Amino acid sequence: MTNTFLYTIPQWFVFAALFMIIYGWVEHKKAFRLIGIAIFLLLGIFSAVIVFGDYLAMGDYLSPAEVVAEEIDDEVLNEIPIEAQLLPGYWSFIIASVLAIPALLLDWTDKKRSKLLIVLTSLIALAGFFIIVGIIRGM
Repeated sequence: MTNTFLYTIPQWFVFAALFMIIYGWVEHKKAFRLIGIAIFLLLGIFSAVIVFGDYLAMGDYLSPAEVVAEEIDDEVLNEIPIEAQLLPGYWSFIIASVLAIPALLLDWTDKKRSKLLIVLTSLIALAGFFIIVGIIRGM
């Protein structure tokens, strides 16, 4: 899997989901909100495949002694490949997808608490997006 694929696909997922949710709120169309939340779920599945499929495995880039001793200073951090630096962003996408499950169920049943969960899900996904953007700018 190429580096470009690892950091562009999540960006498209986040923007598509946010667009659908915002459009659904503005136009009062529940189907679009549900599709936006479902896109966050798909982003979480994609992220889980990437993380648990060893595409971003830190052990491949650091020696076992460095991992155990947690000796990550500026010199080592600059040597870590982009695949390993993307890990926190992908974890935030997985957390966002976990929050998207109750948000989807609550929005489906028209509960007022769904808005809070949708906003939290969106903010956590945006945090992952900005983590990735920060890594790309540092390249």
